[in-house]
Amino acid sequence: MFHTNPFCFNMTEFWDTNGSQAKDLVLTNNRAIALGVSEMILNIRKFSAFDENGKEHLLKDFPNRAELNPKGMHTEFFIKIKSMLNLEEGSYCTFRFYLSEAGNTFVYSDRSRETIAHKEYLEFEIKDGLQIKGDEDRQVVMRFDFEPYTLASYFRPILKLFKRPKPFTGKIAGSMGN
Repeated sequence: MFHTNPFCFNMTEFWDTNGSQAKDLVLTNNRAIALGVSEMILNIRKFSAFDENGKEHLLKDFPNRAELNPKGMHTEFFIKIKSMLNLEEGSYCTFRFYLSEAGNTFVYSDRSRETIAHKEYLEFEIKDGLQIKGDEDRQVVMRFDFEPYTLASYFRPILKLFKRPKPFTGKIAGSMGN
C-alpha cells in the first residue's frame, strides 16, 4: 500500500507519479511544526481518513504493525498510495495514524531524538483537503510539512570526533586506595 521515495534517483517512479492523475497532498501537524520535528519513525497499527463531517473511514489495518518513516518535504520524501480503496465520494480533511505502544520516535531539526510513548495516534491535516469524485484515479502522493534540519546538525557528527572524553569525577572516583 505504501511506497516511499526518499530521493528521486529512481526516475521511472518519479515519471509514474507525474504521469498519472495522482493527487499531491501536503500533510501538516501543528504540534510537530511547533516542536521542530524534521522526521518521524512511526510504528503504525491502522491508517484512517476523516471526512468533513468528522466521520472516520478506515483505510488500512496493519495486524503485524508497519514502520513508517515520514520526512519533511525538504528531503524530497513522499509516500505514494496507489489506491484509496474504500473511500467513498466526498471531502476529506484529516489522516490519522494509530500508533503502537513502542517504536515511535521524533527526530528534531537539530537531529536529536525523542521516543514517543503513551500516544495513541497522530493526526495530519490535509492542506486544501482531498476530494474524491466518482471513479477517478484514486492515487495520492503524501508529502509531510516538517521543519528542515538546521545547518549545525550536519556538522554534529564531525564535531563529536574531535571532542575529548571527560574524566569521570563521580563520588566513587578517588575514594579507592592505590
